[in-house]
Amino acid sequence: MATIKILEDLQKAYEDYPHVYLELEIIEVDVPGNVLDTQEVATYRIRATNRGPVSMNNVGLRVTGLNGTQVKANGAAAPWGSSFDIPGEYFGNIPGHNAGNPVVSQGSKYSFKPTSASTVARDLFRVEVTGWEADSTRHLDTGHTRADPEAKVIYSSAVSAA
Repeated sequence: MATIKILEDLQKAYEDYPHVYLELEIIEVDVPGNVLDTQEVATYRIRATNRGPVSMNNVGLRVTGLNGTQVKANGAAAPWGSSFDIPGEYFGNIPGHNAGNPVVSQGSKYSFKPTSASTVARDLFRVEVTGWEADSTRHLDTGHTRADPEAKVIYSSAVSAA
């Protein structure tokens, strides 16, 4: 029964991993002028920092406009819409323990434009994880395996003066 509990705990740890160890940030936001106006296009990048011990591969993201904001993937032909996905093979891999070396979205910046005005700050869009693959705990298997002075055996025997 204990084995089942260990497997359930491991499953839960993987399910919780992104919101426990992954920090997503919206960076390099470029707004024309000093204030963002209705229908004005702003651009940004996404930065991801994995502070945990498991490498995250093929991290997929979804960008969703909020409160009527339209969003657009990077690329001249990308259409405006209420959301778009960034495939895992595009955003890529985020090694474990990479606090000092975050992954930043590559290529052209992503875009957003609010469709209505507001007098107070409000949420305009969100970025969330849609999927990822663990490096099958490879980092745990190789990065946290080391000498263990408690794992030993000693051979004892009397020795005659022969």
